[in-house]
Amino acid sequence: MHLRHRLSLVVMSFTLAGAASAYPEYKVTVVGPANSTAADINSAGVVVGYYPYTPTVNHAFLNRGKGLVDLGRLKGTASVAVAINDKGQVLGQWTTSGGQQRGFVYDCARLRDIGVIGGRFTTWRDINNAGYITAYASDTPFNEGISSFLRAPNGALTDIGDLPNDFPGTNPITFSASLNNKNQIAGESGPLTFPDQPLRSFIWTKGKMRDLGDFGWTPNGALSINDRGQATGYAGVPTFFRNRVAFLYSRGRLIDIDGRPPTVERSSGGNGINNRGHIVGGSDHLSGFIWRGKKMQSLNALINPASGWDISDPRAINDAGQIAANAYRNGVRYAVRLDLIKPHADAVPPAEHDEEPSLEAPLSPQAAAKRAQEEAEGIAKEVAKPVAQ
Repeated sequence: MHLRHRLSLVVMSFTLAGAASAYPEYKVTVVGPANSTAADINSAGVVVGYYPYTPTVNHAFLNRGKGLVDLGRLKGTASVAVAINDKGQVLGQWTTSGGQQRGFVYDCARLRDIGVIGGRFTTWRDINNAGYITAYASDTPFNEGISSFLRAPNGALTDIGDLPNDFPGTNPITFSASLNNKNQIAGESGPLTFPDQPLRSFIWTKGKMRDLGDFGWTPNGALSINDRGQATGYAGVPTFFRNRVAFLYSRGRLIDIDGRPPTVERSSGGNGINNRGHIVGGSDHLSGFIWRGKKMQSLNALINPASGWDISDPRAINDAGQIAANAYRNGVRYAVRLDLIKPHADAVPPAEHDEEPSLEAPLSPQAAAKRAQEEAEGIAKEVAKPVAQ
């Protein structure tokens, strides 16, 4: 039996009073101690992540809103939680005394070791409600390439393959990032080139990998996918050096949701998307943001400004609008949960169709920017439509 520590944590909630001109939308609840990190949130608002058990060792945790629960570390030295499904099953990684990184599933108050893939260095990424898991594995050194997998509840593995690329003779690298309840996987794939890798966003569905397109530049990465097949992440843009923008992939289109003109330097990316198509992520001009079909909004502008929080790194959002995030106060990072004070009655947009990739010719950057704006406006109108009863 492993030792499970239950730490009492004073839950800090800031019930936000109305300001003179507007009311804050979110209250902030601390779910982890100083220097903790939030990774994911499920439909019940349970947040998982990791915290410093000692100054040099992290432990995985979950918080159901009643205090922090230390998930332990099996027989190793450290652990981190990376994802949680709606059944409360937690996916994470633990480190053996010999330094090997292995996976675990926490279920019914017990940790179960799920090991590594093929003896390779394995990074476990996401778990869905049926218990399917996605991960990627590499050899050491990783110049032999990186492969991604779908792991069934019985342990059977499916290699999801790689996107084709224009660099013959190079080893492919494919990073899976997110898994939905239809076993679709979002991630990034490309050739192992140096010094940079021209990665491209993909969605893998039933053995087929779809390239999500681009804005005329690389790298691109899909980091989160919802059950409707929509995805978000980051995409390189051909203006300024290493600029990238947050995107929504919906109905076969890649849509720039950053909102700023291409004449300014931009750095933003989407980290999480819920089934309403709402996106959270980070931006150089807003810190942490939320996008709900119209424009990016700074989360710092949606909380009580007197609370002193900088919501800098939102990681995931559930369908109730609750957000797992990393926030700073007085220079110290905390895992937090944002709860809507007055839950929105937003209609859920129609389900996505499994469309084939567009075969039309690539657009110029100017035409692509115009189309992206039109698509964003169209999605905004669609999000606002009520659902037929």
